[in-house]
Parts: sequence; C-alpha cells; structure tokens
Amino acid sequence: MKQQSWRFMLVAGAAVFAQTVLAAPAHYIVFEVDRTGTVSPVYYAQVDLNGVAPGQRADAGSLQSQRNDEVVYGLHRQGADLGKHRVHLPQLRGEFARDPGHDGTIESTRIDTAGSRAFVLRIPLDEADTVSFGKGSRQQTFDLQAIAARVPDARSVSSAAPVVAPAAITGPASNRVDILVIGEGYTSAQQSLFNSNVASFENQFFAVTPYLEYKSFVNWATLFVASSQSGVDHPPYQAGCTTSSCCADSGAQTDPRAGQFVNTAFDGKFCDWQIHRLLTVNDSKVLAAAAAYPDWDEILVVANDTVYGGSGGYVSVTSTNQYASEIILHEYGHTFTGLADEYDTAYPGFPACSDVSGGSPCEPNVTNQTNPALVKWKAWFTPGNPIPTPPGTSGVGLFQGARYQVTGMYRPVDQCEMRYLGMNFCPACRQEYVVRLYAGGWGVPASGIDLIEPGSESPPTAQAVQYAPGTTQIFSIDALQPSVGNLVFEWWLDGVHLAGSWTESFPFAQNAPTPATRTLQVRVRDNSTYVKPGPLPTRTRTWTIQVNTDLIFRNGFE
Repeated sequence: MKQQSWRFMLVAGAAVFAQTVLAAPAHYIVFEVDRTGTVSPVYYAQVDLNGVAPGQRADAGSLQSQRNDEVVYGLHRQGADLGKHRVHLPQLRGEFARDPGHDGTIESTRIDTAGSRAFVLRIPLDEADTVSFGKGSRQQTFDLQAIAARVPDARSVSSAAPVVAPAAITGPASNRVDILVIGEGYTSAQQSLFNSNVASFENQFFAVTPYLEYKSFVNWATLFVASSQSGVDHPPYQAGCTTSSCCADSGAQTDPRAGQFVNTAFDGKFCDWQIHRLLTVNDSKVLAAAAAYPDWDEILVVANDTVYGGSGGYVSVTSTNQYASEIILHEYGHTFTGLADEYDTAYPGFPACSDVSGGSPCEPNVTNQTNPALVKWKAWFTPGNPIPTPPGTSGVGLFQGARYQVTGMYRPVDQCEMRYLGMNFCPACRQEYVVRLYAGGWGVPASGIDLIEPGSESPPTAQAVQYAPGTTQIFSIDALQPSVGNLVFEWWLDGVHLAGSWTESFPFAQNAPTPATRTLQVRVRDNSTYVKPGPLPTRTRTWTIQVNTDLIFRNGFE
C-alpha cells in the first residue's frame, strides 16, 4: 500500500503525463546469483510499469559489452517457452582521480566480483508464469506466484515509507531515460540535507555536454530512505587486513573518520575489497528500495559522507565530496553510453577487441583501425591533423594509447572524460550518447526515445478521422525538444511532401468530397550537430482521414 499510495501521488503531481500512459502491473523481483551460478530470489513486489507491453524487457541493467557479465533467463507461460533474455551486469569498478582537484589522471582498480551479485527482473503479470535460469541438470525454475507468496519484504530496508520526489520529471517514464537517485546514510532529520546534496549533483550532471542539451530526455527522480544513523562505515587501517572490520589499504591511514561504523539502510562502506576509496552499498537492498520507482533505468546512490570515494557497476555510488561527481560522469559514460576507458594503464586479461579483424568490435570511442578512411569517427577529424596524431595536438584525430594499452589502440582526442576526470567528453563520446538515446537497448522505451510524445497525437491515430469538406481540421503532435540543433518536421499527404513551415501542427482543408480517403503523416527527426554523419532516426505518426459528406448536412443544422 505504501508503494501504491506513492505511485498515486506521483501521478497526481504529473497528471499531464499520466493521461496517455498505460501502466502494466508487473512482478518486480530482486535475485542474487552466487559464484556457482545458483540464483535465489530475495525480494518481491508487485508494481505498475509505464509503457511496457508484453514481450518487452524492462529488466535492463546496462549495455552489453565485453566489460559486462550477463545472466541468461527464460520465460514460460503454461508450459510454452517464450524465449531467452539477458540481464547485463557491469563489473564493479573503482576509478578515481590520482589527486582529486589537482590531477585528473585516473587510477583504476580491478575487482574480482565473482561472488554474489544482485539483479532485477520486471515481468508484466500477464506475460509469464515461470522463469528459469541455467540449463540441463543445473536449470533452476521459479514459479512467479510462488515467489510472490513467499518472498515479499525479504529485504525490507526501512520501517518508514520511502519518499519519492519527482525532482526533475520531464515526461512519462515510457519515453524517458529514468535516473533514480537514492540516499544512503541520511537520518530522518537529514532529509533536507539529502535534497540539497542531490540538487547539487543534478546541477553538476546536467552542466556537462551532452547531458545538458538532452536534459529533457531524462527523468531525474529521488528516493529518500531514512537510516538509523548518519554516514557510512570507515574501517580503520590495519596492515594485512582481510576482513571487513579493517582496511589494509595504506590510504586509510589518513581517513579522518577511521573507525566509524554506523547502522544505515544500505550498509554503505569504504574500503570494500580492501580498496580505501571504493565506496559500495548492498545492491540487493538498494534494488529492493528502488521498487518504489520501478521504471528506473539507472540508479545512483549518494552517500552522506564527504570523504572522496565511490564505485561504478549495476548500481553507481558516490560520496558527497566536491570532486566525487566526476566519478559519476565517467561511470555513466560506461554504464549508459557503453564507452571504453581511454587511459592506457595495463589491465591484464581484459578481453580484446578489433575493428580490423573478426571478433568483437571495439567500443565507439576506441579503435585499433589506423586507415583514416575506415576510422569510425573520421567525420570528426580536425582538418590537417596527421593520422595517427602526435600527443599534445589539439582537435580530433587518432591518438595512440587507450583501452589499457600503450600501443596498438587509439582514442579520438588527447584528453577526454573517459581518460582524465574533469575533462569534456570528446565528439565521439558525445555522439554515442545521442545515438544511444534514440537507439534504445537500455530499458524502456525498448526502441529508444520517441521525438513525438506518445499519446500527444490530436486527433488520435487509432481510428479514421471523420472530416467534413469545406472545414479546417488541425492535426498536431507534441515534440520532445533538445536544446541543441533543431528538429526537422515534414508533413506528407498521400505520399506527397507538403512544402511549408509547419512544425507541430498542420491545418488540413479540402472543399471537394473526393478523394474520399486521405493519408496524412508527420515525420520528425533530430538534426543534431552532435552526430556525424546524420540523420538520426525519423519518428512518424499517420492519420487516415475519411471525407464524410454527411457531416456537411449535419453541421448545417447544428
């Protein structure tokens, strides 16, 4: 009931979006998988998902890439096999500035996350009745109704109702990237502090290109869950430590809060995996709490602690240190946009990629291709830059050293946010973010952002529009506008482009009773200056117009 009442409050506060969005009741299940591959359900809630149709997968974690693990599962209904699906689980990452505020060089620590990991499945109630993992003798099959009956509240995070605020809800979750920001280590008396901290992070996040220009494509929601005590755990330094009660990393010697242990909602702690700056939370508890806003696509946890630290992965975590926001910008480049690290610190055993030979292609911002005509960001090359490009050269080229290799792998610019914290994103990274928004694959909408707001069509397109000859009928849509470039609107009648300056509406008029049936279509695309070569996908709506002479007589006597 607590979750349902919040859902009502959110809809009531954003009724303009709720008018045209259908909510589908769904199972929201948090699972854990251990190092043997055994899967266990640990939390269940029934939720309402916006814009999810049967067959769609709302259980997106992050993009599939060579840095991600994945869990494969099958859905079944009344014994029928509905096919296999995947949940992508990015590796836990620790990437920090060498000297925050002074040196943005990234120091990266690789972590063995072969232990227990958590993920979420969101399955519409009428889609399936069982879910299975593995195959053969190792297959595990779970009855969804049995999970609902046995697992509710298994990971209760707080006795108090969570509070969700639509901090920057720009539109329906069915047509947005939904970022959910959750607080950790804030007591009930510190909710205003949480709101202030999150507002600061929001301002920093959307001050960066291209997040700024496409802010209207993102919902930024916040979830407050009160903790019993303030802050997070700070294990004290102890050489050779191998337990969670102490920290073997010498960096803990200067921790101003060493020895602090507190009782919090999500078990936040520094020095996870014996890395002092690695700030983590209990993902299972976070994912359970996130059921209060089940439409999330990405989750960010803000810990009430000013010591520098954070982590990336299925759930991103940051402290409130003034320089920690840079970690989040970098990690979001991984988890949402699918970018590679551009620094050349060695990472033994990392899976190879190649844009030259067969196998796995490289991420959008790195390549081993040196033929200028075949480099994927060639459209952004700065005229006159040699290829390959010497270090220190300004502009875009082909700079050697990327993806943990000093030689043989190349990046677009000398310095980028994916190489040094505190830098701008390079044109290739910026472009990929925009392309990803429209391509989908990160959650709902599955096919990417629609420039025409679903349900905004007037009149509705579901059935033929009855039209009286000699009158004017306005056809219109609401378009989702980025703040860079411009949208291109085209109106077509019976397959013929109508020249004119119409944008979101078109006045249709016809005096004669024939043609009796007309087809009107609007086409919208983003003419973004951040993408070369264009164009980006075109979104369309089509109306059938039925010219009805009976309406002339009827209207004449009304």
